[in-house]
Amino acid sequence: MRSFTVTAVVIKRSNLGEADRLITLFTNTHGKMTVLAKGVRKLTSKRAPAVELFNLISAQIVKGRGDLNILAEVKMIDTFSSWRGQLGRVTVAYQLAEAVDKLTADHQPHPQVFAILVSSLNHIGSLGANWAKQLETWLIEIIQELGFWPKDKPFKGNMVELVESISSRSYNSPKLLKKLMR
Repeated sequence: MRSFTVTAVVIKRSNLGEADRLITLFTNTHGKMTVLAKGVRKLTSKRAPAVELFNLISAQIVKGRGDLNILAEVKMIDTFSSWRGQLGRVTVAYQLAEAVDKLTADHQPHPQVFAILVSSLNHIGSLGANWAKQLETWLIEIIQELGFWPKDKPFKGNMVELVESISSRSYNSPKLLKKLMR
């Protein structure tokens, strides 16, 4: 199979060279994967808006040399525009995306985690005063689906510490939120 199409959420990105970007996608069928998006940082790029963080996209991926595949075509499915301009809601999305990135291995499909992530992004716009509790609920659902916490046991503890202990890496976005709230 030289190319394939996936439905994905953009969970991370980093610049590469002058015009390219590495995009980490969490897909419905292939799990987490990083792809090379050539030329998306150019002002004339038509694909650039689609590969923004948290967008739900349909992407055609072409097998590249080695482990790095190339983003060939991309169509935007949803931008979750109802909460994009609200910093607090964007940090909730960052926490979800970072947790999925840190807790999942590359190329390991987790369709239920994908469904939780997309559903969560859809509901961020309607969060009320209980946003922190809802975020914790989404995170524990992801952690339970990945098998790191029993589904029949309620979680009582520090979510940041749990994510960091599972991934053995620092979970940075909650710390960012605390700095913003000061």
